[in-house]
Amino acid sequence: MIAGDFLEVYTDNATFHCVATCFFIDCAPNVLQFIETIYHILKPGGVWINLGPLLYHYADIKSEHSIEPSFEVLCDVIKKVGFIIEKSETGIKTRYCQNPEAMLQYEYNSVFFVCRKPVLNLEKNHIEATK
Repeated sequence: MIAGDFLEVYTDNATFHCVATCFFIDCAPNVLQFIETIYHILKPGGVWINLGPLLYHYADIKSEHSIEPSFEVLCDVIKKVGFIIEKSETGIKTRYCQNPEAMLQYEYNSVFFVCRKPVLNLEKNHIEATK
């Protein structure tokens, strides 16, 4: 984990085997940039795991431009960027910043998905040739 702007901090290509995002992707004014960055920083064959609601924090701020796709549209974008969606679920009950003893509880209907960045055919052929 590194402090800073996600789009500015994570810029190295094919660095990570896995990226896990929790209550995160809807924090971007442009979720498409987050998806592209995650794809960029994953190694071929790498996995992206996400859990969280799609509240889109910038949606109600008049001075900010925000992209707020539905989950269906978001899945289409994820596929068009190049990911393979291996699993997806909606309506996952998730609590956030909750104290089990308190009377106030926040519970969201979240989305969960697991995506994989495909291994390119050239890389597959190279791996097979070196075995």
